[in-house]
Amino acid sequence: MSLEALEQCIASRLQSFFADQAAGLDIAPADLYRLEGLLEASLLLGLYSEDQIRDQLCALAKEHLSMEITEFYRQDYRLILHMHMREAPVYPSGHRN
Repeated sequence: MSLEALEQCIASRLQSFFADQAAGLDIAPADLYRLEGLLEASLLLGLYSEDQIRDQLCALAKEHLSMEITEFYRQDYRLILHMHMREAPVYPSGHRN
């Protein structure tokens, strides 16, 4: 895979990560960890700086989620992806022990 293809892959997966959360879809932990691994690899290869990744995360959070979450990414010194999915409704089963 070329570095250009890797950049496109990361951009596409990040876009999907944020869009899926905004749509209320589940994100598999394996997908989350693979994407974080790609971000780490891009840092090690010099494709992106930490500031560039943080700016991209903030831009996608602003586009798909909220300003509150955007600020969360901006203030977090770590470069990790945060899950911000809506809570599933919980209904009592009526089952009693």
